[in-house]
Amino acid sequence: MINRIMKSSGQKAYIRDLARIDESRMDKSVLEYRDINYLGDDSIEHTLDICFREDGKIKPIVIDIHGGGFISHDKSVDRLFCNYLAQNGAVVFSVNYRLAYPEFTVMNQISDIDKAVSWVVKHAGEYGGDANRLYIVGHSSGGVLALAESLLCVDSKMREEYGLPPRTYSYSKVMLDCGLMHFYKNSIAYNGMRDMVFGKGYKKDPRYSYLVFEKNEMLSKLPEVTIVTNAKDELKAMSYYMKGLLDKAGVKNSLIDSGEDGHMGILFNSYSEANQGIISEFVSNCSISNYSS
Repeated sequence: MINRIMKSSGQKAYIRDLARIDESRMDKSVLEYRDINYLGDDSIEHTLDICFREDGKIKPIVIDIHGGGFISHDKSVDRLFCNYLAQNGAVVFSVNYRLAYPEFTVMNQISDIDKAVSWVVKHAGEYGGDANRLYIVGHSSGGVLALAESLLCVDSKMREEYGLPPRTYSYSKVMLDCGLMHFYKNSIAYNGMRDMVFGKGYKKDPRYSYLVFEKNEMLSKLPEVTIVTNAKDELKAMSYYMKGLLDKAGVKNSLIDSGEDGHMGILFNSYSEANQGIISEFVSNCSISNYSS
């Protein structure tokens, strides 16, 4: 019963969040291709959107992973944010994946994202993207998925456990926006959430152990990480927790705690001066102007 209530609540939150997107703020000079299937099936959950400026320059790629507590939302909520990333000179691929409960789990989501990024790397050149300059952003629960995707690049044993092929790519930078980065904390609410999104017996699943970041020694192999939170983000403490883990692992990172936009507020207020600064900073080391076709 409680799982069905949580799923329904997530769907209602998705509808509310969609209504918060002010499409009039989107730059119409940014091209947008929507609902491209990366697996060749008929599932909307296996699609991605692409947005970029067609200006003759070869650009870095940003993979965008939406949030929603693993059980709700989709890439549409990230459209405004992706538009602003594209305005700053990136080719953005915003990815859908199968939502958890009742049929699928977070493990399925990690597999979906692996396949989506493989498609991106193969087709990036068609959209002016440079697969050698690959960045990833995850929002809320998408932060967990983004970090897992990054770890798969540096951990062959993890790839074997997930049944995924070797990687021909790696990430230059990761952004965790209001990330659900301590979902494995011990509490009644989070214990129930894990049972729902990982499935029964998840504690015995070796794949789960890689997502308990405080125990994952391969965390030290991550690229630079930017962590974003704000005063009204209800998961703010998790951002600081993650920074502590990265500091301990010796990973170069920065934490931006600015404004009062609330959880994933950068998605809905991408046009504010502060958030434009965060977006610009994330892609600032890409040397975009030094690459042209």
